[in-house]
Amino acid sequence: MENYHYVLLFVFIFGITFFLIPKIRYISLKFNLTDTPDSRSSHTVITPSFGGVAFYISYLLALFFSQFFFENTATTTLLVSISILFFTGLLDDLLNLSAKVKFLGQCIGVGLLMFHSDFRILSLHGFMGITQIPLALSVTGSMFFLLGLINAFNLLDGIDGLTAITGSIVAMFYSYLFYHLKAPFYVALCVTTIAVLLAFLRFNFSVRKKIFMGDTGSLTLGLVLGLSTLKIMTLDYTSEVALLQFDPKQLPIFLIAVLFVPILDIFRVILIRFLKGVSIFKPDRNHMHHIVVDYGLSHRRASFFIGILNFTVALCMFFVIQNATLLQSFLVLVLLFVIAILILFLMNKNKTAIRLKLQIKKVLLSIHL
Repeated sequence: MENYHYVLLFVFIFGITFFLIPKIRYISLKFNLTDTPDSRSSHTVITPSFGGVAFYISYLLALFFSQFFFENTATTTLLVSISILFFTGLLDDLLNLSAKVKFLGQCIGVGLLMFHSDFRILSLHGFMGITQIPLALSVTGSMFFLLGLINAFNLLDGIDGLTAITGSIVAMFYSYLFYHLKAPFYVALCVTTIAVLLAFLRFNFSVRKKIFMGDTGSLTLGLVLGLSTLKIMTLDYTSEVALLQFDPKQLPIFLIAVLFVPILDIFRVILIRFLKGVSIFKPDRNHMHHIVVDYGLSHRRASFFIGILNFTVALCMFFVIQNATLLQSFLVLVLLFVIAILILFLMNKNKTAIRLKLQIKKVLLSIHL
């Protein structure tokens, strides 16, 4: 596929998404298909929440036309899996499904991908001394990762622009990797993702024409970026080391860095809920976007702040893994997670966090005295 084909694809998908979203918004308002703010919401106005329908249509068009440019044995599998996640999100947006039913739909869509070797982690390429992974462990681990990432993007969708900005950054880094690794189909998939999200941002940031992506969008986006991650892990790097530009052993570290924000957010929230003794599925206001907005930043500034954080970490680790050992890279990544958690702790204005800060301050003062 020539480079200008990617440009044409971007323009086409951007145009289609930009055209569809106002139509979907109009239909949503006409039939009262809107998101009503609650105690956890960062919004105060009733807003249409079916922007993800445009995502789904754009992905269908991209996958359909891709067959004319290159062969890919996973196209049909992708279409079915994306459709299952989309309709699970659609039903949730319409009927407010229980967590168990929603999770079941996700498991079916993800489980379907496990029949295709392109989306199973077969090797860690020497990371932590792990090369080949047994089939049962490969399927289990791959499903666990995919389900985790899908829900991470679903939970991240709490303020204007955050999920779209984060998704665009992840897709941008992945398109770079796929391009250098000669995987044009997945470059096209990432370009489609970027085009869809940038077109959506125009309306998600709007005051008069605002629309949310809803679960239809966040679940679909999480699946596409998750399967792209698994695809990167399944490529054969025995002859691709020069193209990759760094040791394949460092690949898991770089992918974690690219997914820094969704991984940080979901693990942090699960840990807090576990320590409090509540269900990990119980909603709260402990997500990083809640902390940043409560600190005083607008939705737009908070989204760009978190997005810049994700981009900076990914770019930093891209250069680190090219010039450092595996252990050094791992320690740098851990340090970045610790710094981010510390920053969020200092910004947190939650009553529990404030009490903890006062206790820490008291201890430090007593030590000083």
